[in-house]
Amino acid sequence: MRVYYVTLPILIISLTIIFSGLLNITYGKVNVRSQTYENPEIGIKLSHPSDWGKIVELTEGGCHKKPSCALGLNGTNTTYRFGFSMLKLSKDVCNCNSLMDTVRNAYNYQSTSIDGFSFIKDNQTTTGKNYSSWQYQYSFLHDGEDGKGLDVFVTNNGNYYQIGITYPDESQAKLLPQFKKVIDSIEFLPIQNPVTKKPSFMNTNMTGESIPETNIDNNLHGLQILSHNSFTDSTGNLHVVGEIKNNYPSTTTFVRIIGTFYDVNNHVVGTQYTYANPSDIASGQKAPFKLILTSASVPISQIDHYNLQASYQ
Repeated sequence: MRVYYVTLPILIISLTIIFSGLLNITYGKVNVRSQTYENPEIGIKLSHPSDWGKIVELTEGGCHKKPSCALGLNGTNTTYRFGFSMLKLSKDVCNCNSLMDTVRNAYNYQSTSIDGFSFIKDNQTTTGKNYSSWQYQYSFLHDGEDGKGLDVFVTNNGNYYQIGITYPDESQAKLLPQFKKVIDSIEFLPIQNPVTKKPSFMNTNMTGESIPETNIDNNLHGLQILSHNSFTDSTGNLHVVGEIKNNYPSTTTFVRIIGTFYDVNNHVVGTQYTYANPSDIASGQKAPFKLILTSASVPISQIDHYNLQASYQ
């Protein structure tokens, strides 16, 4: 399998894996069984035919914390000659202000670097569960043989994805329907970074590492959050506990504490709220609160800091 890519000073703009004789060439009945590929480090999950082989990371050192990442097939047990590729670029790396910027960059590169490149058609489409996307199809020459390629582009959470397939003409009827199912199966996941664990004895209160606050909406003449602390429990849930005081001259009812959680880039990762206990606080009185963010719904490993706000009815 021959892999073509180009690295510019700040931008990898295209990855194209061209079919070659290194892949096993056996035609016949198509194995329709599928397998799932999931990569939290680039935030994507998809299903593909099991006889396509295994999806592997082509980026040296893997994809962890890389602003760009390339993936492709290793060719094992593949029943057709073809290439499948996937490229993830961060917005900063590709310097893209829109999805169409990414499409144009890839097209400009491929049209000038692939032998016999000829544009066929393009159109708007969808990826996965109605993610707006764009695709274009082209033809090319490889070792004197005619071939075709189809690339699909989609963006999610500031990252840009290019998913492509190349194939000889005679495989089009077999591969394009399968490729369409792969595109339809794509799900975007919260990008996960491996968690660096810390022994519980390094924390003076509970398991996990306290997360700093950004801001507390304190009102010395209203609701005042007197203190707070955060920790993660053994199941990965994040707890924020604290105490709030009512400085109003009358009782406040249904006192609610809202937590907003951010990553290192100050992007919102999740929100949650809770009520004071008791929820009605008399003038001059205090009450504790406990806010729990579950790991099942929010990527807690991405949280860097948070802020708290208080309200009442």
